[in-house]
Amino acid sequence: MEAGEETQDLKQTTQNAIQALYRRDAGHEWDRIERHRTEFAVSLRAMEEHLPAPPAAILDCGGGPGRYAITLAQRGYEVTLFDLSPELLEMAQEKAARAGVTLSGFEQGTATDLSRFADGQFDAVLLMGPLYHLLDEADRQQALAEAARVAKPGGPVFAAFIARYACYIDTATKYPQDAVDHPEIYELIEETGLLPPRADGRVAFVAYFAHPNEVVPLCRSAGLDVVTVLGVEGVVSLRDEAVNALTGDAWERWVDINYRIAHDPCAHGGVEHLLAVCRRPKWRALLRDLGQDLQAHGVDYRLVGGAALALRGLDVEVADLDLEMPKVEAYAFGERLAESVVLPVAWRETETIRSHYGRFEIDGVPVDVMAELERKIGGRWVPTFGATHETVDLGGVAISVLSLEEETLAYLRCGRLDRVALALPHCDKDRFLALLREAHAKGWF
Repeated sequence: MEAGEETQDLKQTTQNAIQALYRRDAGHEWDRIERHRTEFAVSLRAMEEHLPAPPAAILDCGGGPGRYAITLAQRGYEVTLFDLSPELLEMAQEKAARAGVTLSGFEQGTATDLSRFADGQFDAVLLMGPLYHLLDEADRQQALAEAARVAKPGGPVFAAFIARYACYIDTATKYPQDAVDHPEIYELIEETGLLPPRADGRVAFVAYFAHPNEVVPLCRSAGLDVVTVLGVEGVVSLRDEAVNALTGDAWERWVDINYRIAHDPCAHGGVEHLLAVCRRPKWRALLRDLGQDLQAHGVDYRLVGGAALALRGLDVEVADLDLEMPKVEAYAFGERLAESVVLPVAWRETETIRSHYGRFEIDGVPVDVMAELERKIGGRWVPTFGATHETVDLGGVAISVLSLEEETLAYLRCGRLDRVALALPHCDKDRFLALLREAHAKGWF
């Protein structure tokens, strides 16, 4: 069997195992949330803080029996429930009917393929289960990217993960001898995060346990901005029996405590579940529109800066869009976007940098336009290279960028060593060294 066939066979085996697990006990997830109220309460508190107001449209992707979907529908949201398990969807319909709420739809499918939904169809997306069971990193990234795609620009995406050491927390509480009798299972999870399907085909839990350090880079690699990461059990992970018995003000006080502590990274290694609160960044949708406009006007531009790195999947937080282009085109750009001007395009100079520069704000995203950019190095003005040209696809639009090697060299010249360290491992060594030698020969360092 070829490697690709083996991978596909493992994915199908995993999917079958997950469906069999929930077919055997469809009510387990509903009951689990009932037993562990803090996880649900803290997650819901995050949604209360970051969701748009009802009646916003929400996709609950992988929402199982509908615990979050029904609660949000009761609050006036229009929720579509989507899940891999027909049995869980059937249970969700029954639960919704008993609760007297109507969901916008019940859809069956896999989180890695949301093609039935249009780009930007939902005001928010919940991904509160699928990432538990996707063993391959590319599939986890695809599920996150699909969630980002169907969310509106600026819309929140909530992505839940099982935390890496949850296996030990669970075992230490309930059956500590199991880790002694089967060390290979726990060591595999500890080292790789993987709990694959059983070789004998028996129905059992199949999961990926995410390390806290991988959550933010994974979400960003799928095109999402990360607002915060929560350890949703706070300080009561599997020691919540007494807290769960509380009611009224006492219960709300403990929700407050755990929600506050859930934000602290120090707590993330000692919980069972992590929740990444993300947003589909507005800058990607805006960049796609700007790329189309610049292409239509025949502008020879380059996207530079953090967005150019993030567009390549590097872990960079994007604050604005930086565009370099010829002088004439920079002024023409300013005329076309006159209603969005913060600073009109003009020649501007500081002690270390000068250029024809303008700043715009479009849909809340700052856009900086530069032409004939020069930096002062060694007492003289040195131009930017601008010698290379590549394109990166963004939703079917080719975005013009510098080569990664030249972008990295630009960061080296201006002393941004953090960005150099991030980008350099992804550069072609020979191309980078050739550009570096050329820059040295011209005295640009």
